[in-house]
Amino acid sequence: MSNKEKATMLEEISEQLSKEAQKFSIALNNNGKITSVYEIETKINNIYEFDVNKFLPNATAMTLDKFYELTAELIRNAQIQDGIIEDEIIAFTEEYTPEEFHNFGDEVIVFRLLKREPARMDSKGTSRPQRNSMHSYEMLKPNFPNKSIIVESRPIDHIIELTCWAKTNRLANKRAIWLEKLLINNSWVFETQGVERFYWEGRGPDTYMTSGEQRLFYRPLKFFVRFREFEAKLYSVIKDIEIIYGGN
Repeated sequence: MSNKEKATMLEEISEQLSKEAQKFSIALNNNGKITSVYEIETKINNIYEFDVNKFLPNATAMTLDKFYELTAELIRNAQIQDGIIEDEIIAFTEEYTPEEFHNFGDEVIVFRLLKREPARMDSKGTSRPQRNSMHSYEMLKPNFPNKSIIVESRPIDHIIELTCWAKTNRLANKRAIWLEKLLINNSWVFETQGVERFYWEGRGPDTYMTSGEQRLFYRPLKFFVRFREFEAKLYSVIKDIEIIYGGN
């Protein structure tokens, strides 16, 4: 009858782990008696030092900040191509900005996030929210033979509102139509940078407010934006070792 011994390998993290070489050992225990010990001294590298971006569909992952940056670049470049001088280029900034309106001139375009939720993946876009992450990639590195790096992704739907503010109705209306056509005609810019779906969802009512003695008119535009977020997770490939050796 053979003797069987099940050993469990535990990973412990010490404060000196990344500073100097550590001594690791594997001991064989037979009925409470240590029969063999194997030791090695080595320095453990940082297992999280890898570039996730190489697994992404683009140079960098799409984010809300990147979407706003691309939109700002589109708005600015379109005005430059129209011959607008630097001092008259319309600003693109976040909603509820602390700056006074007169600092922006006669017009300004602002953005804000109205909704962010798991993507609805059915054909009508009304049900089946994709709440779980999906497996995208799995990577094994030869210098970490017991580690598997899993890159997961999940699609996220956003409703983003871009609002054109102006000192007159005419300016606000003209800018809203201009912005609507600009983003629709250049939707490919977002799609080539990681946006899976982008479209104009609609325009809100013509509205105005009074600040001091100044009337300010605004026209809200809503856009649908879907992109994937990526996460990297690390798993141990070997969880248990069963050592079987001779004996009757």
